[in-house]
Amino acid sequence: MVGDSLLRGTEVTFCQPDREAREVCCLPGAKVRDVAKSVPLLVKSTDYYPLLLFHVGMNDTASWNMGRTKEDFKALGMQAKSIGAQIIFSSILPVGGKEEARNRRIMNINFWLHDSCRHEGFYYNGTFFNDYNLLGRDGIHLSSRDKGIFGSRLANLVGWALN
Repeated sequence: MVGDSLLRGTEVTFCQPDREAREVCCLPGAKVRDVAKSVPLLVKSTDYYPLLLFHVGMNDTASWNMGRTKEDFKALGMQAKSIGAQIIFSSILPVGGKEEARNRRIMNINFWLHDSCRHEGFYYNGTFFNDYNLLGRDGIHLSSRDKGIFGSRLANLVGWALN
């Protein structure tokens, strides 16, 4: 699993079902483009990854350039597809507070990502689409309690995809 700072603290519950076969790479502040640049460094040609899960995009929604964000998601998907693994994109969590315009951008990207994943043969996980309950006080990051819940939900998602 690769993604932005929302993954920090999810390692224990995400990896617990199979610590030898699961890894979490948290790239704080990462945008989709940053994750795409990191994939060749993280996944070596000699490695075998049956599944890659990406949870990224929130940092991209701070800007208004949704066209670029979509292009970056397309590039990440094609790059990951070339590895030969199954691909899961997890929906971007909404942000709390008075961020209505940003949440509209998040919804726009999530709807587009859902359709794009279906077209490309990737899995899309939309279960977090409207889950404000996972957010901590800052309205952006997960609370310490909810990091475990989020990690567990992602672990269940991976289990489902592999079976």
